[in-house]
Amino acid sequence: MKILIGMSNGTIESDLRSLLEELDEAQVIGVAQSSSMVLDLASRLDPDIVVLHEQLGPDPVLQTIRDLGARHPSVAVLEVSAERTSATVIRAMEAGARGVIAHPFAFDDLSAKVTSANDWSRQMKRILAGAIAQASSARGKVLAVVGAKGGVGTTTLATHLALDHLTANPNRRVCVVDLDLEKGDVSAVLDVRQAVSIADLAKVHQDLSGSTVNDAVVQHECGLNLLLGPADVRLTELITAEALRPIFALLRREFDLVLVDGGGSVSPAQASVVELADETVVVTTADVLAVRAMRKRILAWEALGVTDESSLRIIVNKVDRTSIFPASAVAQLTSAQVLDAVVPLSTRALEPAMNERDPRAVTEVAWWRLMTQLRRELDLEDARPVEKGPRKGRPRRTAEPGTTDAAEVPARGRRRGRGRGRPAPTDVVDARVDDDAPVTEDLAPEVAEVAEVGGRRRREGGQVALENVVLLPLILFIALAAWQVVTIGLTFVMSGNASRVAAREYSVTGSQASAQAAARDRSPWAFDDLTVSVDGDRVTVRMQIPASGPANLHFPQELTSTRSVVSER
Repeated sequence: MKILIGMSNGTIESDLRSLLEELDEAQVIGVAQSSSMVLDLASRLDPDIVVLHEQLGPDPVLQTIRDLGARHPSVAVLEVSAERTSATVIRAMEAGARGVIAHPFAFDDLSAKVTSANDWSRQMKRILAGAIAQASSARGKVLAVVGAKGGVGTTTLATHLALDHLTANPNRRVCVVDLDLEKGDVSAVLDVRQAVSIADLAKVHQDLSGSTVNDAVVQHECGLNLLLGPADVRLTELITAEALRPIFALLRREFDLVLVDGGGSVSPAQASVVELADETVVVTTADVLAVRAMRKRILAWEALGVTDESSLRIIVNKVDRTSIFPASAVAQLTSAQVLDAVVPLSTRALEPAMNERDPRAVTEVAWWRLMTQLRRELDLEDARPVEKGPRKGRPRRTAEPGTTDAAEVPARGRRRGRGRGRPAPTDVVDARVDDDAPVTEDLAPEVAEVAEVGGRRRREGGQVALENVVLLPLILFIALAAWQVVTIGLTFVMSGNASRVAAREYSVTGSQASAQAAARDRSPWAFDDLTVSVDGDRVTVRMQIPASGPANLHFPQELTSTRSVVSER
């Protein structure tokens, strides 16, 4: 039996310890010198019996007994009192204690009280274990999706897996929890803003209810329920392991599937959710830095006693067949299970979803088939299938799983303002909920779309070369035309300046040769190929355009500028 002592008097504590050591199987696992310390140690050490002295402060001992009974119903509490009167015993029993031990201690009295309290604690634990087992059979599944490091696609895979599961199982409730407290992107990916976050639930984690959790959850128009992270980074200190346990207990009860975006950095919150989750998936990419970060993360979890490597599953994301680091090498560097379905580098396929902040904007059928394959490998179909009535705003569908009619697709898949010729999201929904279609029909067995992309690149190699041959003359002609426009513009400016200088010189000297010489002196060397002619009171400058294009292509070869001569008396 594990015994926790709450006592600030060292002499009484020493007497109690010496007597407890004589009892068989009795083990003192800790000593608390204040009421708050008793509650903290009881949460961390999980004792069978707590022995409290009547003068333990700062809170009254009866209030401490009530708090222990509310938080740890299977823990037997014994009170130590200098006077074991009827009134003392009644008050202690009404508060929830299992007995009162008189001080100075008598071994027979202490032994009988401790043995009785231990028997009661064991019986209560058996009763609670049965209740928990019964509740667990109807609880939802929690899947933690964490990244080996930042930027490996954790948020994208978590949200798309959740949407794919909801589309295939419209009668189930799916919740996405953003637990990337430093840089959570679930709200940005789905374009959602919410004043209430998981930090607000952590503030009142000791008095949570199903309605409180539902008030903090926001429902996206696609049907996903979202529990977002705090916008203020200072509130992340409230999200502790003690707060996350009751929060996820209620999330299991309210939702059939809970997908947690655990982020890409090791934190107490991430370690807690990995410990609480039914299954943990690590997302990595096929490169040295990501695999190294994944190894460090797994070693950190094992050092903290959170989980072991063999119980983890790994998704290899952003696979590129042209990469030097093959995706198959990841399985050789870890004892965790690497999923067969690898995710190819699909920047263009996912770009519409990023721009429109809606996963339904992805129209690639192969992508959603890949999500379905991942969902099956992760056994998400085993999530609790609770039959509930139609929810507000969500039409109930009666189609059998695996079949979908285009007319039955919910209106949430239709969006306005899409370009012509682009498939509507409803077509994608129909494709990704078609569970009877083989997942690898359009995908290579080893890497879903990577092989297709590689083959397409090889097939298009000759076409690209031919296009370059055809486009090269056109590009040269456009460059020549642009250069011609620039030189004509400069020549126009220079000829105007030269005509002004020539006209002023001719008005003073009356000599055409002097006017031509002055115009050439005032023109840059590239534009001094000019001639000056005089006709009455008009001086005309003809300037050759430097580096002009060939005349047979009708490019201009010279520009003319004329100025009037002012006669002076």
